[in-house]
Amino acid sequence: MGTANRFLSPFKFALGEEGGEIGSILIMSIVLGILVVPTVVYGQRPESDLDAVNIVTGINVSVRLLAAVTLVVAFTAIRYNMQEWVNDKSSNMIIKTKLVFIWIFGFAKMVFIVIQVLIYLKCRNLITLELTETIITDCFTSIIFVILQLVFFQYFARYTFTTKPLISYISSVIAIANFMDFFIVLTLSVNENKDLIFDRNKTDIKNCTGFSHKTINNIMFITEAFKAPIALQFSALAITFAFSMKPDAEKSSSQCNILGLKFSWTSPKRLAKIITTILLMNVPLLVCAPFNILNFENETQSRIWLSLVLAQKTAALICILSINYLMFKKLNLTVKYVSINANEFMLLLSTIGVMACMSMLAFYQREVDGILTSLIVISLPSILYQVIIILFGRRMDLIGNQISAVHSIQQLVLILGCQNITLWFNDFLYGVWDMSNDHILRHSVFKYIALILYPLIAYYRFQSAMELMELYRHVS
Repeated sequence: MGTANRFLSPFKFALGEEGGEIGSILIMSIVLGILVVPTVVYGQRPESDLDAVNIVTGINVSVRLLAAVTLVVAFTAIRYNMQEWVNDKSSNMIIKTKLVFIWIFGFAKMVFIVIQVLIYLKCRNLITLELTETIITDCFTSIIFVILQLVFFQYFARYTFTTKPLISYISSVIAIANFMDFFIVLTLSVNENKDLIFDRNKTDIKNCTGFSHKTINNIMFITEAFKAPIALQFSALAITFAFSMKPDAEKSSSQCNILGLKFSWTSPKRLAKIITTILLMNVPLLVCAPFNILNFENETQSRIWLSLVLAQKTAALICILSINYLMFKKLNLTVKYVSINANEFMLLLSTIGVMACMSMLAFYQREVDGILTSLIVISLPSILYQVIIILFGRRMDLIGNQISAVHSIQQLVLILGCQNITLWFNDFLYGVWDMSNDHILRHSVFKYIALILYPLIAYYRFQSAMELMELYRHVS
């Protein structure tokens, strides 16, 4: 009897409050460690290798179905017994904003899947029946999983959960499924896997679909440009939502807002200056980005683009250093100690990816480029000090400080948040193309490293923008 108790003691601990957190992390580590290797190995093989397709799809569909069942069971259990599962409802603006974006990305992902299914069904005579069935199954389960996640997160993302250990295991299963989706999309993108239908002769596709050459070109262009980035961003957001479900995850956010202190823009003239600054920093980049991508071989266009980016990042660095100066020199700063939450952990992880990409650009220039070097020199301290602002800003107790100093921080944070949204928009839409055609990364192993880091780079800007908007609310 004693031996049985000793044997079962780890499982009893895993079902306890503390053990649930440790057990869920351990299970996630083991499962991902087992599944990632065959996914990467077989995922880089061409789609004509039916065994490789079956292995990768089988892994992904199995994990996806497990997560889908988990979502349905969890949704039912939580809805019928809210008091046992839920502590409180959060008003965190980051969560609300992320919900908007995950719905946008989820809907767009499903649109691309439906397009893929329709074309595969119309052109099923071009590939084997078994491959068609495998791909249709993968697409169908993917749509179901996306819908279930959107509904689940819409209902429960704004809640903080109790220390019930099952919550940790539920969040881990959801995270594992999205990690696998993430790895598979990333593997196929990095290895530039050939699609058996989309990479065929366009005449063949025209004959089996009945679409015109122009329509086919547009579909292929949009699919190549946006399908992978949208899928990666959806998976990244879903992973952060899953980790945010961990018990008491929201307690890490500071609740030390200014009591009874509300700011208003002091004059229309001041508001006009802020809006003008935001427009001057961001509109030129948004306008020029498409032309830079479409004419990447044009040296003049490239120099104009780099100059605009340099000007924007110089202005952003001035904002960042000004905020740091006001925070640490002008305010009587009291920082409350709280642990790092899931959003901040993902921000730090993505910061590593941004730093790594910057290092590659710095050390592997074929020839010294003054503008590019200046851009890297400015970007590195900007990244560091911006993370400091985010990590310390929402933990500040602002009571008793000068209103003018806090008001200045508020305005600068708004400008910085808009700048990060612009950079995220450009990285999200054009990041893959930019890296594929970069004169430093092209035709080298660094291209593949950069493409692997791309999701982290895009997510860094998105998460930074969300954190800065939450900081703006904190000081308002």
